[in-house]
Amino acid sequence: MGVKTLFNIPYAGVDKDGEYDLLIGLNGECSVVIELVNPVIRYSAYPAGYEEFHHLLINVVKILGDGYLLQKQDIISRSRYKGQPASEYLQKQYNAHFDGRECLKVTTYLTITRRVKKGAFYVYDARVLRDFRQAIGKVLDVLPSSKALNEGWLNQLVLQLLSMDFGGANIVLDNLAPSETEIRMGERSVRSISLVNIDNIDLPPEVSTHIELNDKESMRGFPVDFLSFLFKVPGVDVIVYNQVIEIPNQVATLRKLEQKRKRHAGIPDPANQLCVEDIDLLLNDVARENQLLVNCHFNILVAAQANAIQKAVNFVENSLFQLGIIPSKNAYNQLELFRTVLPGNGVELKEYDWFLTTCDAAVCFFFKESLPKDELSDFLIRFTDRQGIPVAIDPSDLPMRTGRINSRNRFILGPSGSGKSFLTCSLIENYMLYNMDMVIVDTGHSYSGLCKYYQGKYITYTDKKPITMNPFQITEAEYNIEKKDFLCTLIAVAWKGAEGTFSPVERDVIANVISAYYGKFFATGGKLNFNTFYEFALEKIPEIKKEEKIPFDFDEFRYVLKKFYNGGEFAAILNNETDKSLFTERFIVFEIDSIKEHKILFPLVTLIIMDVFIQKMRYRSDRRKTLIIEEAWKAIASPLMAGYILYLYKTVRKFWGEAIVVTQELGDIIGNAVVKDSIINNSDTIFLLDQTKFKDNYDQIASLLSINETERRKIFTINQLDNTENRGRFKEVYIRRGAVGEVYGVEVSLHQYLTYTTEKPEKSAVESYTNRFGSYPDGLDAFVRDFKDSGKSLSAFISQVNQNQQS
Repeated sequence: MGVKTLFNIPYAGVDKDGEYDLLIGLNGECSVVIELVNPVIRYSAYPAGYEEFHHLLINVVKILGDGYLLQKQDIISRSRYKGQPASEYLQKQYNAHFDGRECLKVTTYLTITRRVKKGAFYVYDARVLRDFRQAIGKVLDVLPSSKALNEGWLNQLVLQLLSMDFGGANIVLDNLAPSETEIRMGERSVRSISLVNIDNIDLPPEVSTHIELNDKESMRGFPVDFLSFLFKVPGVDVIVYNQVIEIPNQVATLRKLEQKRKRHAGIPDPANQLCVEDIDLLLNDVARENQLLVNCHFNILVAAQANAIQKAVNFVENSLFQLGIIPSKNAYNQLELFRTVLPGNGVELKEYDWFLTTCDAAVCFFFKESLPKDELSDFLIRFTDRQGIPVAIDPSDLPMRTGRINSRNRFILGPSGSGKSFLTCSLIENYMLYNMDMVIVDTGHSYSGLCKYYQGKYITYTDKKPITMNPFQITEAEYNIEKKDFLCTLIAVAWKGAEGTFSPVERDVIANVISAYYGKFFATGGKLNFNTFYEFALEKIPEIKKEEKIPFDFDEFRYVLKKFYNGGEFAAILNNETDKSLFTERFIVFEIDSIKEHKILFPLVTLIIMDVFIQKMRYRSDRRKTLIIEEAWKAIASPLMAGYILYLYKTVRKFWGEAIVVTQELGDIIGNAVVKDSIINNSDTIFLLDQTKFKDNYDQIASLLSINETERRKIFTINQLDNTENRGRFKEVYIRRGAVGEVYGVEVSLHQYLTYTTEKPEKSAVESYTNRFGSYPDGLDAFVRDFKDSGKSLSAFISQVNQNQQS
């Protein structure tokens, strides 16, 4: 093989003597490669984030000063998703649903190179290397989540760039066949697109740290990265966006500009006059704003299969054109440009590859976005990012530790059909992977499938078998001010109804009666229940009235509460004992749809269930607990019960618990002081589903939920992106933990969908299989197998199953 056909690696070796491993170039230049994460998450709608990172990069340039070269590389690679192994049945199906799905990955490296004087013989100087390492330490201190690569990772990165392979487990180097337009690597082609042709610089007259979308009404004004289109390039395997800044000697550079200005000014010509004006503008910026002058180079390296490369390049060039950039048509030096992408090898860039501008303008072209990653926590809930790839977040422990939230309570709002039950079921399934006890108050049979899957207790209120509890049966140790307040509220709801008013005198009388009742029974013994309390109250209240000479409607009290007494219509509710097994049951659903229109029973039974949860919470102190209240929250959102709701929300925090309220009615939350003061103000995590229906009335919601303009931008991108290709059915949700939120997808496997479904025909068809096969997983497997074998649509197959049942 001839020498001219060899690809010479531009490195002399690695210096490992100091704190950071130095990559040494053939001419003696030394480099440190830093891995970092771009701080702006894609679609974060946070314009200040772009500006903050922009100023951070400028500070890095200023820290380094003359004689340094800064090379930032953002590598966007495609690979196939592979989930973590799972042992739980539905989680296995979840992994299988996503396994093999194409996903994007963004990796960012910042290479800092200390240049040596061109043409000079290299002389080792320990002081220079020491100063260089100190400068690197300063840069690492200002860059968040950054680390310097060691020799092993440096070798890996160089090999990945030489092979343009960032997804494979094994790197295979192929022959390079360069031409004037591309480099062939076996079956693939690599093309370098230089953003600037210095002979004819076609750039926008003004640049900013980011741009705003204007292609869709719902996304108008939404901030994205200047080169965000790189995420959308079709058919590519890898894109490397190479951004290089050289920091020249400022005095010498300004002197050259002054000389150039004089030359142009000396010949009266319109073109020369424009040059003079441009140089004047640049010099003014430098003088007034203390701007640094830098040489910069920007190059997009695209790797794709040979038959897809042209389409990818056309997309990049068209996207650049829409930004006001006409890329160089004279990039015939493809191999030269490819070599300069290697870390620390920006020194090989020729004079014709650079253009001079201010540091502020140059950094506007730097890529600033990254993709969401799993959070570092032991309590993770899986959603998808906006490209449809699973991503795990911690809605509870991590934000509590970092102070992002102060309580685990949550509030879920979404109109009918937006996927509330779907979201809540997904949340529940993730919760049940941990040591979680679940209590759900439902009014629409939304959770029957999950309850059967977890073999939980599904308790439905009927007249023959009402939900009962004896709230009066407590020990002397359990009797405290909170229990007394709960019983006061319970009596008030039974007497006045949830919307009634309880005067201070009435509350004091009832509280007095409760204290006297327990004082007597703890001293003398006897059965504690509503019957004995009612009998005691009928004796005690007249005594209090006579002694204190206060108004109290004793006859109304006696008559209204009589229906809960022995022989009354609702005698069982407050007298019969609670099923003791509920305190050890992991999964309980209370279905109270049959009484949701009942003015007395609906709030009373909801209150009873909430107290069961509080008792369970105290009893199961070693476990996490969650209380989910669907539309039943409306039964307790009254001034009469505001104090108890507040007590519940504050108590769950102390016992490793959380309360989740789910609603769809906008009118129910706007203007309801109890909702705002007791529920929303104590819910540090907000889930919002598609809010398009509320858009015209959103100022009220924004005010109620304290949503600022940045967060509102995110909310109105829900279900608005073109991100449905090659995905199953999914809905998007905005999740705000504390003051800042993000948008995620809720996408699950077919097995999970069939478990979650609230559609009656689908429920009926699935139940016929699960009942026949004895276990929920076996039934689901058989259902999905028969469905796929049938070749029919899901709706057609379900109709067939239900028809066969009837016949």
